[in-house]
Amino acid sequence: MLKAGVVQITTCKGIKLNAEKIVGYMELAAKEGIDILCFPECSLTGYIRDFYEVAKEEVEEALNLIHSIAVKNEVNVILGTPYFVEDRIFNSAALLLTDNSRAIYHKNTLTSFDEKYFLKGEEILTFNIKGVKCGVLICRDQNDPSLARKCVEGGARVIFILAAHYYPPPEAWLKFDKNKALPIARAVENHIYVFKANTVGSQAETISLGGSLIVNPDGLVIQEGDKTGEAVLSYQIP
Repeated sequence: MLKAGVVQITTCKGIKLNAEKIVGYMELAAKEGIDILCFPECSLTGYIRDFYEVAKEEVEEALNLIHSIAVKNEVNVILGTPYFVEDRIFNSAALLLTDNSRAIYHKNTLTSFDEKYFLKGEEILTFNIKGVKCGVLICRDQNDPSLARKCVEGGARVIFILAAHYYPPPEAWLKFDKNKALPIARAVENHIYVFKANTVGSQAETISLGGSLIVNPDGLVIQEGDKTGEAVLSYQIP
């Protein structure tokens, strides 16, 4: 059986501070026997920021540190981060595995904010953990049913969604129910588990209202984060 978890956290522009928080939650996950832990979109750098100010070397150094701790603690990690490919930059999810291998997924469905900085991904990512096939999506990817379907066609029984739903406060409240409904819809229409990790708290003049989710294949919400606090949600998949 696979015990999977998501982390709902606040983030900032400080990569070292974010990395320290991520490591702390990884160590907690190891104590709780969690096999794979998913963090939100751009959790390494914060999301509401100028990504042209992000140094490739600092991102790579932090990813290497986090990966070494993942191996040491035997906790596989999915981490939201900008990812540099030569002179190109993507909004990505880094899959850091305990066998010291890694894979990268690039967000396919970009927001207008993303388009200022990031190139569009074109591929899906599926992988096996303890015999369970999983897929990865990032934030607005959840709006496109075809992306989840491609993961399922590739054998996925579980999809992890990394999110950073930052909006001006009135818009955040208006869109909260929609951003809860979409992972539930993806779970029901594909009969899969969906684990969604969202940020919580404020950045600049925007807020993210948390509400991270674990949804079963019948669309039932097994666990849900609140709108204000950090949390680890986990579930053992039979």
